Amino acid sequence: MSGEKEIRTKIKSIQSTQKITKAMEMVAASKMRKAQDRMAGTRPYARKIRNVIGHLAMAHPEYKHPFLVEREAKRVGFIVISTDRGLCGGLNINLFKKAVTAMKEWQEQGVEIDLCVIGSKASNFFRR
Repeated sequence: MSGEKEIRTKIKSIQSTQKITKAMEMVAASKMRKAQDRMAGTRPYARKIRNVIGHLAMAHPEYKHPFLVEREAKRVGFIVISTDRGLCGGLNINLFKKAVTAMKEWQEQGVEIDLCVIGSKASNFFRR
């Protein structure tokens, strides 16, 4: 009989955990939607800024600002922003794979790499 009681307790515990996980998922989805809406709202501004900078760059062809002149890269900086906790699927791993791949490509060209990490998961990953 005690085995049956343990099983029922486990089932209730699992169901409770499922409810909590579902609620967390719904909150995360809501936050993601809000963030995507805010990001979409900034796109027209970013597009306009790009156009303005493009027009400024083309306004005086004889004037070449140092930031607009194409040059050989000797040093490249990476800013990797990760999460502090899990429950984000493969987000961190995919991010780290992309960053490492890009860093290797630059290093093969003999370019010096600088790295700035934000988030405990990235800090732990790149410390190794």
